[in-house]
Amino acid sequence: MNYIVFDLEMNNKWGTKIHEIIEIGAVKINSEIAIVNNFQAFVKPKLHPTISKLIKRKTKIKQEWIDNASELSSVIETFRTWIGEDYFVLCGWGTDDQLTFKRNFEINNINAFENDLLKNYHDIQKDFINLYHLPHQISLKNALDMLDIKPKHNIWHRAIFDAINTSQIFINLANRHHETLPGQNIYQLNIR
Repeated sequence: MNYIVFDLEMNNKWGTKIHEIIEIGAVKINSEIAIVNNFQAFVKPKLHPTISKLIKRKTKIKQEWIDNASELSSVIETFRTWIGEDYFVLCGWGTDDQLTFKRNFEINNINAFENDLLKNYHDIQKDFINLYHLPHQISLKNALDMLDIKPKHNIWHRAIFDAINTSQIFINLANRHHETLPGQNIYQLNIR
């Protein structure tokens, strides 16, 4: 069993509600709660291929990286191959990226991977909020600060670096729960 901790970066066109994926980043964590490897790919958007100024400034993603990227269907196929054949749970910080995947699959007429990729989704932020009895959502950076975890990468709003930093919280929560319930971790308990 593997846990795929992922993050997405999106391009959005001013005045629309369309958020097209421009980067996928992920970390594979095995059942021993050890990092196996990482995945990163840029994606060429279908509807709005030019990155907005806001997104360029926020993510530092360059237009040429997107221009040279593959379309979502190809990147998703590569991503799914990277995930492998073992049972997996897709884990994200909140539910926004899960919804973004669904919307982008619709935009790009991708349905072969939707049920497979999104069938087991787990919200790490929700666990964090419940564990610390927080009244509202919390940013990834603030959650790391609360846990006194130094970010592995102090670069924000890049999918691969946010996925790596989110994986640190995942590991912290899983190990904390593992100590109180030997042989199980927080995600095995909540998903099965």
